[in-house]
Amino acid sequence: MIFARVVLLATGLIIPLASSAEAGELTEQVRALNTLQGAMVQGAAGARGAIPAQIARIEDVVASIDGEAWKEKGNSSAAAIFLFCGGPSRSIRKVLDAHLIPEADASLVTGAVAYAEGRNQDAAKLLTPIDARALPDTLAAHLALIQGGLLIASDKAKARELFDLARLLMPSSLVEEAALRRELSIVDAVQDSNKFLVLGRRYGAQYAKSPFSRNYWDEMRAATLRAAASGEAPRLGEFRAMMKSASPALRFETHMGVARHAILSGRVALATTETQYAGPLADSPSARARVELYRAALAGLAGDFETAEVEFQKIDPRILPSAEVEVRNIVTAAISRLQGAADGVSSAAPEPVDARPESTVERSALQALSDTDALLQRATRR
Repeated sequence: MIFARVVLLATGLIIPLASSAEAGELTEQVRALNTLQGAMVQGAAGARGAIPAQIARIEDVVASIDGEAWKEKGNSSAAAIFLFCGGPSRSIRKVLDAHLIPEADASLVTGAVAYAEGRNQDAAKLLTPIDARALPDTLAAHLALIQGGLLIASDKAKARELFDLARLLMPSSLVEEAALRRELSIVDAVQDSNKFLVLGRRYGAQYAKSPFSRNYWDEMRAATLRAAASGEAPRLGEFRAMMKSASPALRFETHMGVARHAILSGRVALATTETQYAGPLADSPSARARVELYRAALAGLAGDFETAEVEFQKIDPRILPSAEVEVRNIVTAAISRLQGAADGVSSAAPEPVDARPESTVERSALQALSDTDALLQRATRR
């Protein structure tokens, strides 16, 4: 209900347009756009669809402001914010080309136009020297977000500071949502896991229904896989907990990804846990076959060779993705060596059955599995 009222206000049903812009009207309409965008990233129904009409409304306001009114500082600030919000540059460029923007605000508005037009180098030259902290909060938040984005490639530490500033100045907004997404992309999930988790939890709590949340979930999946690879069990549990709000399909792929890495590393206990998590999420014949493949592999790596052989025979390799076929080939070869070692037979690797070049994953996995004694020790570890 709160979001519904916000959308009504922001779409202009309660903020009518006069034939000529009144004092402060541009500021009010840009504020309404910010409100709509904030509602959108928090999942408010109808908010996203109302944004184009609000942008058109703001362009009408810009066109109705006379030359003298542009001397008001608030209009220059609102024009810059409008462009930072994704507004098109055409209406503000006309004002800029007519030299109606006060000299004190020229760099800000010119930089905002350059940013809106995709001229990032020009935008960086004009915008990055401006001290966002010296500006009013809303403008400062938008500017800090843009500055951070422009600096990601050249100065990640400074970009992180600016993203922190942006999200603190405009909580529960598109600015915070975008700042969180961009900062998550440059924070090392393993080396700086505390920061990553703080940012991730904030995003998950506020913006899980954002139309841009796919990028967030991709970052969470990658972080979970890295946490698994690093061997930090407590951290892996925290990342796994954050993935609970993801879609079933993404959770399935994440659990299977962790299980795959664990199997190829001989970490049977972790692979078993992740395969158990993935099982109920398998919603297609291919997905179910992948789960059964991993269960068979785990049985074999744990020394239950007979069960592994029977289960492998039940799986139709034609419905498996190529990556899983490679896993099957690697694991069956490893189980053969393990079985040979258990029977007192030489565990030397068999001759290849064909001349197919090994993939990168096969080469790395076979390297890890080449020492039979070490694999036996890892595979029986609980």
